[in-house]
Amino acid sequence: MDDGDLSYTAPIAGHLDPLVYPAKSDHTHTLIFLHGRGDTALNFGPQFMNSEHSSGQLLQDLLPGVKFIFPTAKRRRMAGSNRCTISQWFDIVSLHDTANREEVQIEGLRESSALVHRLIMQETASIPRGHVILGGLSQGCATALYALLTFHDAALGDGAARPAVGAMVGMSGWLPFRKQVDEIVMGVEESDLDEEDPFDRGEGLDSVVTTSKEMQALDFLKENIDLVALTTSHSAATLRTPIFLGHGTADLTVDVALGEGAASTLESLGMDVRWVPYEGFHHWYKEPEEIDDIVAFLQEKVSLNVCGTV
Repeated sequence: MDDGDLSYTAPIAGHLDPLVYPAKSDHTHTLIFLHGRGDTALNFGPQFMNSEHSSGQLLQDLLPGVKFIFPTAKRRRMAGSNRCTISQWFDIVSLHDTANREEVQIEGLRESSALVHRLIMQETASIPRGHVILGGLSQGCATALYALLTFHDAALGDGAARPAVGAMVGMSGWLPFRKQVDEIVMGVEESDLDEEDPFDRGEGLDSVVTTSKEMQALDFLKENIDLVALTTSHSAATLRTPIFLGHGTADLTVDVALGEGAASTLESLGMDVRWVPYEGFHHWYKEPEEIDDIVAFLQEKVSLNVCGTV
């Protein structure tokens, strides 16, 4: 892929310009994809774009209507390792115990979620919100999940029947602050709730999608990064977003149990989650199997046009 295929979005304060591959045909969808810790868009983006489908096609040829956006994480000082700086979406003490000293994660999650939210809003100026897809690898997956669960847009309106974005695809990742979400969802009994439920706004929403426990969990994630808790309609839109999570069972960097735990927690929120473990695979995405699975998922969930497959 030559330099003529590349462009850049409008700059966002404090961040490098994202790397962008414009759609090769009419622009119908956008994939915003976050690289892993220690990487950059300039390094990861071309690798991802050269990923092969089992048809033998590369991603951009397979998905000509998709615009690909690869933001780059800011360089942040690490809590350990002699306080050196690396490209990371948020600081973290240990990838083996992601809950260790979680407070160091908050600042980066706040800033990186704001970046993702801004990119979503930029794209919805030209395509429907349901055609915007979030994605990420490793820490990029963790950040994209957190940004999804804290995203809101006033244009969603009351009782939104559509998802906040079209879909989310994650590889070899985890969910930050999952333990607290689990405690909220599993630990609040009906008898513990106030007689007048403060989360019941009379929106008439589908009870399968939203309950007080789910609202409290999402409100915790928002307030954790200093966002204001919003109405049930915004949270319901988030919970309607379908998610694909893939993970190698032999991942020695981010244990597969962390990915499976994320899938379980998201399902407990009532979300549509497709969890796919890849037997014996390591910390990356598996070609062509995982690419095939993601493309099929997006065809189903966001009506993605795929060229040249049988």
